[in-house]
Amino acid sequence: MQPISLLLLLAMAAGQTTPQTFDELSTRARQAYEANHPEEAAELYGRAVKLRPDWAQGWWALGMIEYERDRYLECRDDLTRMVELDASAAPAWALLGLCEFRTKQYDAAFQHLKKAHMLVPVTEPGGPLLDMTDYHLALLLTEQGAFELAQEILMRVARKVHTNPEMMFASGLPALRMPILPSEVPANQHDVVTMAGKAFWDLATQRPEEAEADLNALVTKYPKVPNVHYFYGTYLAARHPEQCASQFLEELSITPDSVPARVQLALQYILDDKLEQALKLAREAVALSPDSVGAQLALAKTLRTQGNNQGALAAFLAAERLDPVSPVIRLYLMNVYRDLDRIEDMQREKAEYDRLKREQSNWP
Repeated sequence: MQPISLLLLLAMAAGQTTPQTFDELSTRARQAYEANHPEEAAELYGRAVKLRPDWAQGWWALGMIEYERDRYLECRDDLTRMVELDASAAPAWALLGLCEFRTKQYDAAFQHLKKAHMLVPVTEPGGPLLDMTDYHLALLLTEQGAFELAQEILMRVARKVHTNPEMMFASGLPALRMPILPSEVPANQHDVVTMAGKAFWDLATQRPEEAEADLNALVTKYPKVPNVHYFYGTYLAARHPEQCASQFLEELSITPDSVPARVQLALQYILDDKLEQALKLAREAVALSPDSVGAQLALAKTLRTQGNNQGALAAFLAAERLDPVSPVIRLYLMNVYRDLDRIEDMQREKAEYDRLKREQSNWP
């Protein structure tokens, strides 16, 4: 009988201990992960997906392991494979967007975080991962200057998370209309952002009296900081509309070129039946920023209230060109076409409104 060589013995031993089939690899990978052996689990999952590249859960597991190890580029690549296999997996889109945020690929992160947000109905809790997704989505909306959208999403996050100092601080940025990330806040503005963030957070989580006390403290301590009075004015417009105009006028004394303050003041003057003043402010807002959807809408609403439907239509159409995916603008157009007895145009806008509402059912 020929002696068995050492190399053959080693090969036989390896064959006895190293899993070879997909089922063996996937089982051992799961056991390694559950036993908190991430390196072994990643190696085993990696071998398993090579055997079965269409195993979506394997790519998800790899992505999770790499994210937990702060290996964001690897996590990004794994989850890209995952969403190619299952485009309905909101958690995978969420984690992919978070990886891209970490690697400062902000454009891709925005698209993928938004995708995750829109896959989860607002009536469902979503869980901590989706809360973190919405928080980072709000950060990117703030950086883009979409402050109202950012605030709406942060309100939802605050009501679910309740206590989170990092998120509370970041909420001060859209409240003060600062298009930057929290890491970019200058040291000399840290306190005002902190106070604004607390006021915003308390609006979502505390009694109205506490939030109003926060806002009063903010305007008392920082009466000359841009958008402090604007922030307070938007709060008053929603709860004490008869008091808001003075805050918007104060904002204009501090930032004379403020388009948002003009828009809000014009909208309040419409309610107060001060239509000539509203029209003046709305025209100024459009002149200062022709690409502002809010300015065009303020002008359209003022003209419509005055009975000038043709003028209102032109302004509504300008807003629609600037924001063609807004269902609300289509609703405004539908109504003005109805009043102008342009029935075919009204029906077209109704169809567009219905389509956009379906497509954006989970978007603010």
